[in-house]
Order: sequence, then C-alpha cells, then structure tokens
Amino acid sequence: MTVLQVCRIRNPATHQVLLLARCTRGSMAPPIHMGLISISEIVQIDALINPMFNTMGVQCVATKEEEEEEEEEVPRQQLRELPFDIVAQILLWLPVVSLVRFKCVCKQWCLLIEGYKFIEKHRAQTRYGLPPCYQCQWDKERMKGVASYGDFELQCDCSGLYLEKSKTSQVCRIRNPATHKVLYLPKAPEGTRVVLDLGFNSLTGECKVACAYRREGSLVGVDVITIGKDEMWRPLLRQKLNFLEQGRWVVKPNCCEEDKVNWAIYISKIIKDEHDDDSCLQIQSLDLWSECLTTTTLPQGVFLNLKNVRAFPWDLCLGVAETVGGAIHILVLEDFKKHKWSRNKIIIPLKNLKVDYTVWTDHLVLTQAHSSSLRFRNGRGQVLSYDMETEDLEVLERSEFLKKRLALRKSTLVTVKGMRLEE
Repeated sequence: MTVLQVCRIRNPATHQVLLLARCTRGSMAPPIHMGLISISEIVQIDALINPMFNTMGVQCVATKEEEEEEEEEVPRQQLRELPFDIVAQILLWLPVVSLVRFKCVCKQWCLLIEGYKFIEKHRAQTRYGLPPCYQCQWDKERMKGVASYGDFELQCDCSGLYLEKSKTSQVCRIRNPATHKVLYLPKAPEGTRVVLDLGFNSLTGECKVACAYRREGSLVGVDVITIGKDEMWRPLLRQKLNFLEQGRWVVKPNCCEEDKVNWAIYISKIIKDEHDDDSCLQIQSLDLWSECLTTTTLPQGVFLNLKNVRAFPWDLCLGVAETVGGAIHILVLEDFKKHKWSRNKIIIPLKNLKVDYTVWTDHLVLTQAHSSSLRFRNGRGQVLSYDMETEDLEVLERSEFLKKRLALRKSTLVTVKGMRLEE
C-alpha cells in the first residue's frame, strides 16, 4: 500500500497554508511541494483528496509534524513536485473562484486552467452552483418574470455564460458571473418584439448570439453574430408575414441551458391555399450553426383547428399543441432536418392540471416541455409544472420559479474571445 503523508504549514497572519505531500512505500521519500492554498480551499481538498487517492490504492495520513507544529518549516532542498496529472485531477474538483486564483501559482497551472479540455472536464463534473447575483421579480406591466443584475436583464444562458440586455437601450453583453468576465456586443436590432438567444457549442468552442424580431407589423427577421469573428450583426432571415390574420407569429428559441450542440430557432405559420379553403401549418427551422433554413409541414388532419395550435420548445425539439375535448394534444417535431414528426400524439387531460378547459385559450399557455414535465404560465404570474410520469402538479410564482431555476445553474470557467474583467 502506498501512503500519501500530508503536512500543512499555516501562516495565521495571511490565513494561507503550505500543503506538502510525501508518497512512501515503506521508505521515507522527500516531501512534495503542492502550493500555497487558503484555509477554505484546504478544507475542500480534504473532502476530495482522500476518496480520489483511495481509488488509486493510496492511503492519506497526517504527519506528526502537522499535529505538533503548524508553523514548522521544511528545507527547500527536500521538496519535490507532485506529479502534474495528480495536480490536474485535484484542481478539476475545485470551485471556479479557487481556480481563478490558482492561475497565479505558475505558468503551467495557468495554461492548464485556461485550456479548453480542462474547462470542459470541469464543466461536466462540477457541482458548485451559480453565485447569487440576480434579483428576480414579476413585471406586471409586461406580464413576465424578470431577473435583473444592475441595469441589465437576463435574457438566457448556456454553459455558464449569461446573455444580458440593458433595461434602457439595445446594448447587450455576455457575462460569466463566476469568473467576473464580460463581453459587450454591438447594439441588438430593434423591433416590436425581440427574442435574444445565446448558443455555445462544446464540440467546437463556437459561440453565437441570435436575435429574432418583428418589425413594422409583419416583417420578421433573424440576425446573428458569431463571437470572435463578426463585428456586426448579420441578417439570416427576412420575411414579410402577411398570413398573421390566420395564425400566430411564433419565434421559439431552443431552451437548453447546458449546451447547444443542436440549436435552432423556429417560426410557425399558417399557409392558406388561394384556390381552395384548405390550409396547412408550416414550421420554418433555422439551424443557427449551419445557418440553413428548413421548412416542414404538419401532416394534414392531425389537428382540427390550426388557428388554435400553439408551438413551444420541447427539449431540443419543437412541439405543437391544441386543446381538444378537455385535453391537450401534442405532436413533436423530433428532427426537422429529416422532417420527422413523432409517431403518436401525446394527450394530457386538463383535469390533471386542476383547471377548467375553457381557460386554456385565454389564460393558461403551454410554454415549454423539459424532460418529463410540461410548463405552463397563467395570467396571474404563476408557473405550473406538470410531471407527465407522476401526474404531479407544482405551482410557483414566476419570480420564485426564476430563483429556483437559477439556483440549479453551475459555475463554469467557460469564456469567449474578447472577454474582459468586469469594472
């Protein structure tokens, strides 16, 4: 059995600890200098290092020196470095706030912590949440929940990056609250309705921001900016929608917060044939990575009244729903590139939601499906979360729902080109 002896030398004035380690196999080897670490961080390492080394066949014990004298000095000539791969494994389990500090230890640590592979591994396994920074409240005038940070409002987030827009202008920025880095973007396009979405592709490291908007009553546009490449917004889509009287204008960003390897914006529209009374529902899917537009038509006869059909995000896809006979009928566009719809409709009785089916059209709106739950909003500023497996219903105030959702976010080291420290 290999034994890892750990010795700590603490400086009470600076509240820092010199962490030393010595690996032995029955003989005394020179100690290993691991670095200068704060008291709070040594507690975190204590909880991580023992299970990790136990799985490697290494036993961690404290030395007598640690128990007898906290300020004992170890001759510098006896120190040697801990294997760097072990250092990297330990660092992967530490919070972002510690890793940001540890970049100052040496150039090798800095290059490791700023490396793309390390950032992705840390993002995948970290359990540390987002530091509380947003104030959540219900905006009665706009009938929506708002998360604010100073003069900016949160629009969306992805992989630890948060897209924010000024409350008084079209100024937008990408911010990482954990690293306190920020990147300001060119002013977003204006419109009577604007939807902003942020995408980060972990496979390529590419980051984009999309802005979908309506202008002059019927003009719909989608602009995009690629971080690190574009200096201005680029137009991807311009359409004159003269069919609005026959259907609802819908722009649905993909609502996946962790990663957006698959990312699209959907626009649903009702097309009416000029020669007969038949009409159809078309879904235009704009892939924001390839910047290609795909049009998919809803199969005829699936829904009775297309005017009552609503589109909403369904995990990484798009769902369309209609209320029929006291139940919600849902069909999912599983793969817009292959024009593939779900084989069967999903039917949810409204009695399970404990609301009268007559209030569906006016007050209760299906906004999103995530995993096995459906989310609705009503006119009273509440979010209804319905679990399709257990049939349980949870009702939350919109502001409380935002707080709960943000509390589940993780702190990450993810950054994009051009980011600077916040002032």
